[in-house]
Amino acid sequence: MHLTVEEERMLNGECGEVVQKMMGLLVAMGEAFDATRMIPVNSVHVPAVALSTLRQGGKKLIEDIAGSGARVKAFTTVNPSSTDDSQWQELGIPEADALEQGKVTEAIHSIGAVPTYTCSPYLIGNLPRFGQHIAWGEASAVVFANSVLGARTNPEGGPSALASALTGRTPLYGLHLDKARLGEVLVLVKAELKEAADYGALGYWTGYTCKELTPVFVGIPHQVTEGELKMLSNGIACICSPALFHAVGITPEAQSEEKALGSQKAIDILEFGDNDLSETILRLSRATTRDVSWVAFGCPHCSISEVMEIAGLLNGKRVNSNIELWVCISRPVKALSDRMGCTEVIEQAGGRIVSETCPIVITRETIKQKGFQSITTNSSALATYINSVPGIAPHLGRLKQCVDAAVSGTWR
Repeated sequence: MHLTVEEERMLNGECGEVVQKMMGLLVAMGEAFDATRMIPVNSVHVPAVALSTLRQGGKKLIEDIAGSGARVKAFTTVNPSSTDDSQWQELGIPEADALEQGKVTEAIHSIGAVPTYTCSPYLIGNLPRFGQHIAWGEASAVVFANSVLGARTNPEGGPSALASALTGRTPLYGLHLDKARLGEVLVLVKAELKEAADYGALGYWTGYTCKELTPVFVGIPHQVTEGELKMLSNGIACICSPALFHAVGITPEAQSEEKALGSQKAIDILEFGDNDLSETILRLSRATTRDVSWVAFGCPHCSISEVMEIAGLLNGKRVNSNIELWVCISRPVKALSDRMGCTEVIEQAGGRIVSETCPIVITRETIKQKGFQSITTNSSALATYINSVPGIAPHLGRLKQCVDAAVSGTWR
């Protein structure tokens, strides 16, 4: 790989041992993928800061970086943690987990990363422009950034994202290159997509069907919302599909089929109809009981518009006393929710606003202590990921259906 003078200095240890190791990691990655050089990045999102995903090795890496005095060179946000430090006791999070997570978050703060603790960094200020090279982790955020924003990033892991944050560089390969961003499969959307849950199901079906091929959607309605595109990205991401999709007339690299596909023809043409939609939702709804114990929204974290919609559905109602309802959001969105009265409405109904964490990254011990038997959600990704937790199964449905279940205590 060709390195600039500054990059050579980092690799030779002139900027400190930690930066040297981080640049060494990036060079090794670049060589493995035949990258010819590094490119500057000024936007990074670190995916693994929760205890449940870090393990001891990741925790030690972050603490060692903090102890070295190294600081980030790019604007860096971070993914959710395993606790909401403002109410960890109320959430039933073990004290040992809260204390250990606190050490990690303190280390994150000390290196200059912004303590966002959200999987939707594009909602709260980390918003790269079209064509900008970035280094993001968090699968759903990567798909959203590449597809909806038209920024360019490979799916980064925790160590590589930290390496980019500390060096301001990433290797030039993969989705940073024009040739890797072309669509390969046409997906004709025939189903009536009514809301976010439907888009999540479309994403899951597409990822499952297309495997590693980049989909080009034809037929996504022009009035599609940011939240629906967020759920589409999340659905695609939850089964390790390509980190990019195109939607003709919607996403910035797909003004037409020809633009999305480039000079090549589609490898295949698929149709997603109403039967595919209903069958996908049923496939992901694995709970065998109609009893509801835990209702959760915010995977990925909710925007303020989504919080407003949930508050509107709960206004004047009461969550069943045997059920916990979580609305998972970032701190900045919570500040807006507080000022707009949404937090008050949700809490008066018996729900809870949860910041900086979500059901996927809280520890298994927390879920075990809660004794939840099912989780009810409008997120196909949460319905997928929760299956790794023994003893709990998902109900997947549309937003109103989930709110009604929270109030009645029964899944219909």
